[in-house]
Amino acid sequence: MKTNFRMALWLLRSGIALLPHNDLWIIGFIELKRFARVRWWARVPFLPLPSSEFWEFRMESIYGDPKAMPSRRDLVEFLQWCMEIR
Repeated sequence: MKTNFRMALWLLRSGIALLPHNDLWIIGFIELKRFARVRWWARVPFLPLPSSEFWEFRMESIYGDPKAMPSRRDLVEFLQWCMEIR
């Protein structure tokens, strides 16, 4: 549950960080949907978050620490990259 709270807080902060980048909003929603766990609306915290196991695997793969959280800059760069490859 702690990881879900941390992810929800990160999601909120990320949304705020993306406010000035309106060109990334649509791709941000697309990627959020792609990462969200199945039937996310049926589980607390009722947010489209990935499963804790998947999130921790991705963070360990990227940062070497399963408890790491991406910086706002990393998020913006990731979404810009997603736009470029589409």
